[in-house]
Amino acid sequence: MKNSHYINRRKFISTLISASVAAGLYPMSSMASIKLNKGKMPTRPLGNTGYRVSMFSLGGQAVIEIPGKEDQAEELIHRSLDLGVNFIDTSAYYGRPKPGEDQLPLQGTSERNFGRVLTTRRSEVFVATKTHDRSYDGAMRHLESSLKNLQTDKIDLWQIHNVRSAENEDIEKIFADDGVLKAMIKAQEEGIVKHLGISGHQSPDQLRILLERFPFDTVLVALNVADKHHDPFIEKLLPTATDMNVGIIGMKIPARNRIFSNGGIVTMKQAIDYVYTLPVSNIIIGCNTIEELEENVEITKNFKPLSVNQMLEIEELTKPYYKDLQFFKGLSRWPQDW
Repeated sequence: MKNSHYINRRKFISTLISASVAAGLYPMSSMASIKLNKGKMPTRPLGNTGYRVSMFSLGGQAVIEIPGKEDQAEELIHRSLDLGVNFIDTSAYYGRPKPGEDQLPLQGTSERNFGRVLTTRRSEVFVATKTHDRSYDGAMRHLESSLKNLQTDKIDLWQIHNVRSAENEDIEKIFADDGVLKAMIKAQEEGIVKHLGISGHQSPDQLRILLERFPFDTVLVALNVADKHHDPFIEKLLPTATDMNVGIIGMKIPARNRIFSNGGIVTMKQAIDYVYTLPVSNIIIGCNTIEELEENVEITKNFKPLSVNQMLEIEELTKPYYKDLQFFKGLSRWPQDW
């Protein structure tokens, strides 16, 4: 006989799948077998924005944020757009230093690599970036530099970067009279920014509070197959975001490839299909090579929603090493080779 926890988990996952169907993310009649858009990149609605985003979208880390890798970065970005990616995510912060190197001068590396491609392909893509400054003045400086780096006069989605649960004053700073949210609202009113969002990977509580206090359009959140084993975003945040028709963007899907290192989840397809079965609009993954990009796109094109049983089985595979897969929640050390 199954215990009550298992029964409750089955019911919860079943409810989430139903929410995905209700949101038009995939049709219930095709649960058993689905190949979307006849091999083309499938899209989903981005919450209430009126925009349909490619389910697989390109994150601005990995090779795109590494100084000196400009040629590889631009090739990767061009190839992603050729394959049907219409959503990119970056940040004023992204720029990866070498060990012992000062990160501050490298900030904006990712945006600049995207910007060189956007000069000729801006109309093809929904551009999302972020500010990690919590002050009005600091956020405005980031917006100015982001516009310059991305070589555009408008940002489609401007997000507050990495809301931290460990800093209880973070929300207070965001909502302060001289806080970042005031800058975001002003930029939106002036037409420089179209939509507003938040991001985070430490705890669902702060993100849920933000959604309840302000009508953000999107939430970028860490979602992977090990989420259920500690302070889960899937249980504590997704129902709220879904009820509010907020666009849910998934990140940390392969946990910087730690997901494959312990003999549980062995394929990228398992990792991606698990998250696609949730009520997400899209996922962002940073890629180091064209081969990685093409593999992720191919998985997306052939996505079939998982059954409740499959979801539960995949979750259990990660239980023995879930801390390694949730380093971003402070459960283990961050990877040094990323």
